[in-house]
Amino acid sequence: MSSGTLGPFSIRVLIPSFPEDQDRDITIPIMMAVIDHPKGLVVYDSGNNIAVSDGGCKSYWAEGMCDLLQPSQTRADVIDMQLKKLGYKISDVKAYVMSHAHLDHAGNLKMFENAIIFAQQDEIYQARWQAPFQAGPAFVDADHAGTNAFNWAPLNGDYDVFGDGSVVVMDTRGHTLGTSSVYVKLKSGPLVVAGDAIWMEENLEGYPAGLNFSVQQYFASIDRLKLIRDLQGAELVMGHSANQYSSGLYNKWIR
Repeated sequence: MSSGTLGPFSIRVLIPSFPEDQDRDITIPIMMAVIDHPKGLVVYDSGNNIAVSDGGCKSYWAEGMCDLLQPSQTRADVIDMQLKKLGYKISDVKAYVMSHAHLDHAGNLKMFENAIIFAQQDEIYQARWQAPFQAGPAFVDADHAGTNAFNWAPLNGDYDVFGDGSVVVMDTRGHTLGTSSVYVKLKSGPLVVAGDAIWMEENLEGYPAGLNFSVQQYFASIDRLKLIRDLQGAELVMGHSANQYSSGLYNKWIR
């Protein structure tokens, strides 16, 4: 699913190393995913906070972020309404995977207080106390305030959610201290919801996303995901690919 779009802005805003002579404006989607497993419903990320919808951005995000990112999110794009369109309710969600704590991924975390919340331990730490080397307006304290008592499942690496190899939270850190992707074994073959481990195709070509905690770990995670793609034939669903969005990949069932 998509929680609306961000942009347009220069691709170099997101990928500073991208060649200046190839600069172009891009508009990118905000990816979220629902995994319907026989043992329970899983949601991966929750997009921008509900307050950002329908022009409410400046009342919630830090000064300057709304003008820079230009979110298009409407109320219908928010995760609870997206679930409703698919025939589900927030209360149906058994597990929520927080890919990382940035504003366009963990915005509606508070809606999932009754779910088991999977996140890397380092990312939980980062969400609640932004160390100076990663602090900045990409983290919104209000997204995470009051969630300490939620049913957290802190991870230190990969985790098989249902114990059958069908849904595995993967440690793909590098973009942040504890970025996570999800490996899903479908009838049609394996799929990896990469999230911000891979923003878009240019990252696969060797241009790192901005805001990275560690470029070295970032590319190590990309290399790991590329191996799964190449050896297992897995499809990689990227966090902000305009090409995948326009193809309809962000708004369809894959079985």
